[in-house]
Amino acid sequence: MSGRTAGFTLVELLVGIVFLAVFGLAVHQFCTALLRGVRVLELASEAQEAARLGVQLIVADAREAGFSPAGPLSDGIRRAGSDVLAIARDLDGDGDVDDQSERVAYEYASDRHALLRAQGDAPAQPLLADLDDDGVAFAYLDADGALLPAGSELDGEQRARIRRVTVRVRVAIRRTDPAFNQPIRVEQAGTATLRNVAERMK
Repeated sequence: MSGRTAGFTLVELLVGIVFLAVFGLAVHQFCTALLRGVRVLELASEAQEAARLGVQLIVADAREAGFSPAGPLSDGIRRAGSDVLAIARDLDGDGDVDDQSERVAYEYASDRHALLRAQGDAPAQPLLADLDDDGVAFAYLDADGALLPAGSELDGEQRARIRRVTVRVRVAIRRTDPAFNQPIRVEQAGTATLRNVAERMK
């Protein structure tokens, strides 16, 4: 009988340790990539939902521009530009637009990358943050569907011709992961047909 006992040599143990380390590193990298992908999907979903709700609110307000139970207002759209929209509506039918809820203004603050919303005489508050450099774009169409001139704000005569308002919102969320310098971008758009158009046709 031999006195030799069965077991692992030092070389075999080192090889096993190296194999386990490589396997552990591969699992760690896989899990990190998986978690990073999940986080990107979460951020994109949150941005998409925020942009969608923002566009829905703008469209709902724009649709009411110029509305009054007593008959359409002549100055329902108070400001109209590529990055600003201000509307008025007589919701309670008292003949004026002095109530807080009857005047709403939206404006893109490029220095803050945010869309601001002001109601009545209250200070403007952020509605959407983390917007792209051209994060908000309003466009205006007349009764024939022709696009009214873009650029600077429209004058009173041009504003009176507006029958539809379109809005496009683009969110760009910066990633905290230094390995990725491209932000996550999502876009939402909507169109509002002014309610007072139907009133004028009656």
